[in-house]
Amino acid sequence: MENSEVEIKARNPVPVQITVLRGRNLKVSKIDNPVSYIRAEYNNIHLGDSGKLQVTEGEIEYNFTTNFDCSFDGIQGLDNLVHKPVILTVIEVLPKEKKKKDEKTVILGQATVDLLPLVQGECTFTKTITIHPLGGAPLEQTISDEIKALLDVTVSVPEPLLSEAQLEGSNLLRVTAESAYSVPESWNPTGPQFNYIVALSLPAATQKDLHVVFSNGILKVAGEKEPSVRPKRWPVGNIVAPGAQNIADSFIEVCPYEDEDGELNSKEDRAFRTEAENDKKRVTWNTERRCFMEPEALLSLQKHVAETSCLPVEIKRVPLAPPAKGGKSSKTDKTEEEGPISFHGVVYVNMAPLLYPGVSRIRGAYPIAAYNEAEIFEKTKHKKSLTRETPGGKGQSQHSKVGINKSKDEKATKEALKKSLVNVKSLITEHGLEPEASSSANVEGDQYVEARTYIVLEFSLTKPLVQKRLREDLANRIAEMIPPRPLFPRRTSGADKAVTDYHNQIINVARIIMDEYQEMFGQKLLEGKLSHEYQDQEERKHKLIFELNTSGKYFAFKEQLKYAVVKIVREKYLQTVAFEDREQLQTFLNELYIYLVDQMHCCLHKMLHVDPPDPIPESFLDSAQLKHFAKEAEANKNFELASKYHLERLTRDKSNPEHWFDYGTFYLLLNDYVKAEECFREAVAVDQEHINSLILCGTLACMNEHYEEADNFFESARCFEPNNILAWTMHGLFYESQDQTILAEMAFSEAKKLQMATETLKKSLDEVIIDKAKVTKVTETEPEEDKDPQNAPVQSEPVIPDTISAHSITTPEEMATDTVPKSDSSISHKRKSIDKEAKKSIDAIDTSLTAKQQEEPIPIPTTEQPPKGTIPEFTRSIYMQTARFLLEVNALQFVSRALAHELICSESGLSCEYHVVLARLHMQQGELGKAEECLAEAGRINHQNPDLWALLGHLSYMKEDYTKAKEYYARTLCYVHDAFNMHSICLRLGSIYLQEDEPQSYKSAKSVYLFASQRAPSCLTWLGVGIACYRLNELTDAEDALCEANILCNSNADIWGYLTLVCLKTGRKLEAEQTYKYALKLNLEDKQLLEEIHQLQQTLGFGNPAL
Repeated sequence: MENSEVEIKARNPVPVQITVLRGRNLKVSKIDNPVSYIRAEYNNIHLGDSGKLQVTEGEIEYNFTTNFDCSFDGIQGLDNLVHKPVILTVIEVLPKEKKKKDEKTVILGQATVDLLPLVQGECTFTKTITIHPLGGAPLEQTISDEIKALLDVTVSVPEPLLSEAQLEGSNLLRVTAESAYSVPESWNPTGPQFNYIVALSLPAATQKDLHVVFSNGILKVAGEKEPSVRPKRWPVGNIVAPGAQNIADSFIEVCPYEDEDGELNSKEDRAFRTEAENDKKRVTWNTERRCFMEPEALLSLQKHVAETSCLPVEIKRVPLAPPAKGGKSSKTDKTEEEGPISFHGVVYVNMAPLLYPGVSRIRGAYPIAAYNEAEIFEKTKHKKSLTRETPGGKGQSQHSKVGINKSKDEKATKEALKKSLVNVKSLITEHGLEPEASSSANVEGDQYVEARTYIVLEFSLTKPLVQKRLREDLANRIAEMIPPRPLFPRRTSGADKAVTDYHNQIINVARIIMDEYQEMFGQKLLEGKLSHEYQDQEERKHKLIFELNTSGKYFAFKEQLKYAVVKIVREKYLQTVAFEDREQLQTFLNELYIYLVDQMHCCLHKMLHVDPPDPIPESFLDSAQLKHFAKEAEANKNFELASKYHLERLTRDKSNPEHWFDYGTFYLLLNDYVKAEECFREAVAVDQEHINSLILCGTLACMNEHYEEADNFFESARCFEPNNILAWTMHGLFYESQDQTILAEMAFSEAKKLQMATETLKKSLDEVIIDKAKVTKVTETEPEEDKDPQNAPVQSEPVIPDTISAHSITTPEEMATDTVPKSDSSISHKRKSIDKEAKKSIDAIDTSLTAKQQEEPIPIPTTEQPPKGTIPEFTRSIYMQTARFLLEVNALQFVSRALAHELICSESGLSCEYHVVLARLHMQQGELGKAEECLAEAGRINHQNPDLWALLGHLSYMKEDYTKAKEYYARTLCYVHDAFNMHSICLRLGSIYLQEDEPQSYKSAKSVYLFASQRAPSCLTWLGVGIACYRLNELTDAEDALCEANILCNSNADIWGYLTLVCLKTGRKLEAEQTYKYALKLNLEDKQLLEEIHQLQQTLGFGNPAL
């Protein structure tokens, strides 16, 4: 970069040549032989005039060439080139009047030539530009027509102004001042005229900053709306044609308020901004200033933004003095062309978003505050005001000073204002009140705050300051850390085809042997001389085998079967390498021999038309059910069983990333971070765009202090799914842990924008659904208008069956056994009545809970709640969503950071949900005391939160205070809305009821377990139903429920134990013995249940083979 800088400054000036080729569609005065010429200006320098040529039918060939030198000394050369156009003025020469020596001329119009392509690397370009007329000129009549007056212009340089390296290292910053809205009421468009100025300072390559000033803002009256299409204007003042002041093909891009980067972009500000931009006075600039940024300037800008993030933008008002009646202004007048400053304000623009990767534009509404140098220095470290450095915007726009047809009187203005300004300065000097040390109140500036004045500004870069990594680069980085596993080649029924080939070879060999047997003994068989004695049959078999061995056919049969057996070994048993252990080889051969013989018998039976045995039915448990069983086992601290279910899911499909992800969260629960990371990396290897696995890979990498890897994982998650709120929030939390404040703010801001967009979309969809529901309801109720409303059914309090119907899950009908045979078919066919009993028994739960609440009063809200479908979900912040996700996947390390942000950002105080989530965190960390304090605080905020009562129940259950746990669980089930993990609540409440050993408690337990079985059936829910029914002496229903539990899991010893009791009581000796054997085989650990079985066996005298 330094070499490119030296090269730019050391170069000689390069001539820029402008050639006006021709003019078209010119409409001149109605005289004979009209004459016209071109005047070219650049940077307030007169470049020359073309020859005076005749216009023929609106066409004229100028072929006028002029040039100027582009200097590389300092920033002004290239910077002037990007923001100052070449001004071409078309002038018509009128005939001389009598008694006058000079010719009379009239300006037809002006056109501007944008020189930006030269800075973008072009050496030559040709443009057709529009000639914009002045008011009253002949061209004004044609500008409204489709045919416009045009000029063909060519611009060229002998060599590129910038090399490829310089183009790559430089940048172009566009600063646009749009409008200031809701200006103070004291500003009057009809009173004295003022110049409204906006000024700011940008870091430059040199020691002196680049000053950008926008002057001549236009004060507009209230109610005057801005046009829908607003072109941007040049920041120069010597353009007198109104249309020529606009930059070609450059317009103000308006975006929704919530997508802006300013301060007034919230929902609360929308109404005020709409009113201010439609019904209040405003000052409009709509001016764009381009700034050429060399590499050193870019580094200075990045350093400034990184250190302070705020850029001060000043706004002020100075009076426009009326032109003097006569005489010329003196040299002293030129130094003070503007009057005293009033309404001095400042805007603090947060430039930090420009340091976000890939961001090249910020636009927003920024409130104007009273100018205070001490405050500016504190926020931005700027010591001097731009007002003293560029008074009145001098040296920038100077709209009021430069023109084509200047009158001599304009140069002698503002003497009176100068005198007043000198008097003010002398007073300040006498009293020692320099501006830097002034502490007097800015009364006029405070009016900005009272009126809530704000200004809309835009900063745009051609290339972002911080390049964003491409999606391909991120994918390559992830692939380097976790190589993607190629999908295994899919072979259609590879193992099945191998077995089929083996069957075909067996049939072929069998047919050959049968033909050989027919040849040897067929004649005797036809003559009836073939003996069927055992010894004779053995003799014929030995003769056949001898014949096959001596003829070589036996060896041929082995060779024929060899290839089919090898395919079975490879495809069925997946064995492709030699065994290292002799014992393993022998075990494998024994297993293979048994399998081949079985398949041979199956094939021969099929060949001899013998019906094969019934196939073993496949398991109908899908992946979702296995996951449910695993989570149930995790909640019950049965980690061995949970691991078994996770491994079964992986055995069925190792190419499913969700299986690896869930297995990883299981290891996070066990605090085995090494195995958890292996699982998440396996998930990413299977699917490199699996967002949740990428997020948790990043979390674990951060825990292991592998920060670069963590950054890659988080950024990949954002890149692969840009609308994922969780990915943005987690990346923000990571940035914060690395003290990268600006990037953290960027990530959080993007997450909030996505959340706002999601809420808006959901709200609109909900409104559509509600409107449709209302229309349907009106249509259905129209025929019933005559009915008496008093006879209409009264809506009762929400009860459990309403919730069940909304969450019911169909129970599977069949399932095969895995390791232990299921109970006898006579038991499994007695399950048909359970569904009817379920519907009857579920209603009992509300009765039992109500009765219990009468014994132990619980404060239940009496307000009627609307139906569940019409209640909008609680809008959670991005931090609460992230905290909940991390708790669900057992990644507790970042939960505290998310909750800390929620604590800081809560404007209306902490919510009940915050304390509930914090309590969950403490409970998962084993800090029960802190969890109890959080729940107490949550109860004071909102006692109707079902999660609150569920956690209170869990807390009491963990403390073995089952009386309170039952009370809290029962209250949780009374709410319309479900609490978190309702399945665990039902299981624990049901177990408490069963422990009470009372008939009413058994009924309540039955209802609760039935409720859980309809929501999410599992082995434990149906086992609970079976136990409750057995205790109520409802043996048929108990048998049906236990059979259903046995189908879902046939390795649960308690199920076989209670099936033994049912079979004993129903007098089925053989089935009682079978179920008892399996209960012992599975190591029944419930000593009380085992003792009960033994007592009943002794009483009845059967059921135990050992007796």
